[in-house]
Amino acid sequence: MKKGNKFFGYAIWAILCLATLGASTYPFLQDYFLSKKQEAQVAKYEQYGNKYLDALYKAPKHDQQVADPFAKSPKKKQTNSVDVAEAELKPIAVLSIPKIKEVLPVYMGTSQTALENGVGLLENTSLPTGGKGKHSVLTGHSGLSLNRLFTDLDKLKKGDKFYLKVNKQIHAYQVDQIKKVLPDNLSYFQTDPNKDYVTLVTCTPIFQNTHRLLVRGHRVPYNSEKVDEDGGLTSLGKAVIVAAVVSTGMGLVYWYFHKKPKKGKGREQNENQQK
Repeated sequence: MKKGNKFFGYAIWAILCLATLGASTYPFLQDYFLSKKQEAQVAKYEQYGNKYLDALYKAPKHDQQVADPFAKSPKKKQTNSVDVAEAELKPIAVLSIPKIKEVLPVYMGTSQTALENGVGLLENTSLPTGGKGKHSVLTGHSGLSLNRLFTDLDKLKKGDKFYLKVNKQIHAYQVDQIKKVLPDNLSYFQTDPNKDYVTLVTCTPIFQNTHRLLVRGHRVPYNSEKVDEDGGLTSLGKAVIVAAVVSTGMGLVYWYFHKKPKKGKGREQNENQQK
């Protein structure tokens, strides 16, 4: 093989290796950096979450109907005295769901900005401060290419727990009801004077979004349970392992095709030895 052709072959091989490595590790690296972004948003809650909740309590209340958070509708003029930008940038709570390994900031309202970065509190439902007669409805996207959010919400079963960190306290909720309903069925968001409810809402099935998945939990004692049950490898660790496996595999393929003696050359060597 001529030197020019040989160099060209090596260049093509290097490009293929880099492309394969990039394609195989991209999902894990993307998930890693997004989780870091969410951690930064959660840290904001520690900074000024309680102060922002106090402002919300002082804001004027309006008697409005609860609406489907995922329905497309014209932009409404904000009548709340709390600034819209603050509502989109400052978490009011932190939601932890150990079963699906998600820790997400909770924002006031269901704007596109809020739902792309975390979970939104459905307008005209209870603030997530807990207490009898409260029913907070937290909404999140599923099936997004850039963020998992509530994509795995359907893995929750009755008896599983999720947690809300609010006002420097952790509230525990145990799943007691799972429903799939049409978007205009809002009857499951009603309050009960003797219960403290939180309902998690997302679209289902993924990419079709014809129904809404409602996962409701009722307040139970926290009892200092271990909330952050990470376990397993991080996304970065998975990316490193995938990169190592892919590199080793491609190295073996390269060795097999370039180190294995060709039949023609082996035959010529035998003939020369016989002479």
